[in-house]
This record gives sequence, structure tokens and C-alpha cells, in this order.
Amino acid sequence: MVASSHRATVLEPAASSASADVSPRRRSTRFRPRVLLVQSDKDARSSLALGLVSAGFEVLAAPSVEDILGELGPGCPLPHLVIAQVEPSGDGLDGFALCEKLRADARTEHLPVYLLSRYEEPHHRELADAVRADDYLLQPPSEVVVSLARLKAGRSTSTPAYEAHTARLPLAQVVHSLLCGSRAGRVELRDNEGWLSFRQGHVVDASFSGERGLTAMRRLLFFGSGAYAVSFGDVPAEGKPLINLKIYASLLLPAAERFSALCSLGIPLSARLMVDFKRLADVLKSLPDDLGQVIRLFDGQRTVHTALLECSLPEVTTLEAVTCLYAQGVLVPANLIAEREPPPLVIPPFFEPVLDPEEEEPFSEAFESTGPSQAA
Repeated sequence: MVASSHRATVLEPAASSASADVSPRRRSTRFRPRVLLVQSDKDARSSLALGLVSAGFEVLAAPSVEDILGELGPGCPLPHLVIAQVEPSGDGLDGFALCEKLRADARTEHLPVYLLSRYEEPHHRELADAVRADDYLLQPPSEVVVSLARLKAGRSTSTPAYEAHTARLPLAQVVHSLLCGSRAGRVELRDNEGWLSFRQGHVVDASFSGERGLTAMRRLLFFGSGAYAVSFGDVPAEGKPLINLKIYASLLLPAAERFSALCSLGIPLSARLMVDFKRLADVLKSLPDDLGQVIRLFDGQRTVHTALLECSLPEVTTLEAVTCLYAQGVLVPANLIAEREPPPLVIPPFFEPVLDPEEEEPFSEAFESTGPSQAA
């Protein structure tokens, strides 16, 4: 549904759209957080508005600050989030001035406000801090703004931690969005099962399942699940940053999305798989040698999750190999093999080197029988 108010346009999600709320405590599907969007560029405004609507938001979009000020006056229901460009619009007001007005009014001082910029200016970040904006984002993709909107809409800017859930807002997406901003803070899984800290476009530390650093960060994005919290504030400055936004967006984010896509194909990470050696014999010649180290891990006791952690290949590569072997029938659920036939007493040496019959057997001299005099 689309309606107009002066120069502002109201866009509402379709009746079937899911709620934009991502809290573990779901709200009614009729709940539609409202976003005020100020963007002078028509194409950018349309793209971002449609992204927000698709996520379940109701959007009031306008080309200038002046067009939405009436929606913030006494007697009007307050929005759940304000997104404004920092560049001045036709009336001379910019996003910094709007944020300053909101913070000066007791009624709106806790509204979350995101400021967007098309150009980098040295003083912008300082101004954003001065007017207490929730974050300042430089040329952010629409999906980044939508993720941040889903995280913060309807929650006071003074809230110490913002809850979300990986089922509705994947960790890889929210970390990407946080790195696009200028804030510092921490993302922490429930019960402190894993965490990472970020500062001004860098991940500076991470911990997950006994690992620390880049390995922990990668596995947190791949295996971290359930409820988590995002908190903002200073983080320790010691140590070198693990990874910056550019590397994250070009390498780690695509890997996390690929890992998620593979998981959705249907092999549970908790599954215990075994090798069907009859099928392995049929396809062995077509398999790359490196798959040997993957196949050896599946003994009916290890889960897919354990195998991914133990294999020396990258987790995504290992999961791709497991998915391929499963599709070929080389890896099957352990209970199917157990029901069909007992496990072999000796594992066939499919990946062991084969000696040339004409070559002398290695160490043969050490096993020669000794003569009577030597035996004495």
C-alpha cells in the first residue's frame, strides 16, 4: 500500500509480510515498526524504502527534513526509527540538525537515529558523535541499513544491549552491518558461548569454542546460533585488528553465506555418517586425492560438525566435499550401514600407496630369517 502526505510517501508491507521484529520474544504479526526516511536522491530513497518494506516495516519516505517534521510533533505517534542523510536538503536542514532537534526534545531524545552520507568528510564522524546519532554510515548498501533497522527499531537508543536471533538476523549479516558504521562494541551469543568485538570497521577480537582470533571469528559466523546480543561502547585497543570491512565483505561474508546455503541443503551438522565402501569403490577413480582426508573422518562416531572442526581443509570446503560425497552415496547415515551389514574388521586401504610388484619390498632385509649361527 502506498499513500502520500505532502511530499512524503507512506509505504506499508503487504498483509502477508513477516514482522520486522527480531527479538526472541516474537510480537504479533500485526506489529509494523514505522521508519521515517529522509533521502533526497529518488532512486536511493526508493531502493532503501522498498528494502525496509520487504523486511516488514512501514516507511514514511521524504526528500527533505522539512517534509517529515510534522510527523514528529506533539500528538503524532512517534516512529520506531529515523534514517536521514547528512547532506543538506532543499530547506537547508541536514541530518545532523534533525538529530540535534530530536535529542533536544524529551519526547524524542531516545529515538534511534541513523545518519547516512554519500561522501566522506573529515568532520562528519565528530558531528555524528556530537549530536548523539546511533551511527554514521558512509554509502551503505540497502541491506546493511535494513539489518541495522531490524536490530534497533523500536528500542531506545539508551538500551544497553539489543537482542536478536540467528534464525531471523544471521550473525554474518549483522556483523557486516556493524562494520559499515563508526561505532565500537561487542556481539555476544547467549550464555557467553562465543563473542567478537568490533571498532570502526574492524573486528578486533573473537572467541568461540576454545579458539581465539581469526579462527574463532570464522567459526562463530559458521556455527554460532540462537539468541545473541549487540552492545555498543568502548572496546580494548590492545592488539592488531583481525580483519577490516573490505576483507570481511569480499571473503568472509560470502563464505558464511555459502556455508549457510550448504547447511540448508539438508545434511544436519549433528548427523553421524559412515563410508559405504562398496559405493566408494565404484567412484574412487573420479574423486580428488584430497577427499581422502575427509572420508577418513567419518567412522560412524564423529558428527558432521566434529569432522568440520577436525579436518585440515577450510570448513566451507569440507562441507562442500561432505555434501558431494553424500549426494554420491559414498557417505550415508551410520544407522543405515549398521542395519545392512556389520562394519569391516579392516578398513580397505583405498588411499594407501600401492607398490610396484617388481620393486623390492621396503625394509625386506629387516624381516629376513636369521640363520642357525645367528639364532645362537
